[in-house]
Amino acid sequence: MLGIHQRLAELYTLSCQRLLTSDEETEQRHCLQANAMYCWEMARLSNEARLAADTDDAQWQQEISAQMYEVRVTGRAGRRRK
Repeated sequence: MLGIHQRLAELYTLSCQRLLTSDEETEQRHCLQANAMYCWEMARLSNEARLAADTDDAQWQQEISAQMYEVRVTGRAGRRRK
């Protein structure tokens, strides 16, 4: 879980108890944007992993697995296969 996911949970809990402040609403939007980017990146990598498996490309599968791990830990993928 990324820090943005924890903060989104905190902001959601606060919003159930009271209205969020303007700064909290801005932070919530930033967290939601980062979460959307995270989800799209993981979906892209998942699709590439399926392609690698379908084409029996073990090296590509390993690269994708490493990228998926990096995204789970940091929220961003490093190098991409050309």
